[in-house]
Amino acid sequence: MPEPVPTQRADKWLHHIRAFKTRSLATQACAKGNVTLGGQVVKASRDLKPGDVLEVVRGDLRLRLKVLAFPPQRLGPPRVPEYCDNQTPDEWYQKASELRKEKALITPHEHEMIAKPDKKQLRELRKFWEEQEG
Repeated sequence: MPEPVPTQRADKWLHHIRAFKTRSLATQACAKGNVTLGGQVVKASRDLKPGDVLEVVRGDLRLRLKVLAFPPQRLGPPRVPEYCDNQTPDEWYQKASELRKEKALITPHEHEMIAKPDKKQLRELRKFWEEQEG
């Protein structure tokens, strides 16, 4: 009788290899369609096999991860390569970095929106208002 192939749930594997901070975040990503296997959306309960290649969307970053083995529990960062092969192209990292920089320029930090303007900001506002009037 052939030996059964080891498997593990997709959400559990993604959490154990540190793709997501919590298992519930991994489950939500699967439910939203942010995790695909061969172009097909993966449900959280899907059993993964060694050799499967997943594409995971996490914010602006897209990752391509190959399943090598199944860890019994969440791993420390140095041990992740034993269970997962990161096949993400460098272009995807660069694109995500550029998108993050653009967002940082467009949206102000939270503390900047809540706090009163400081002296420098007030000077810039007065200058702006004077230019608009004149």
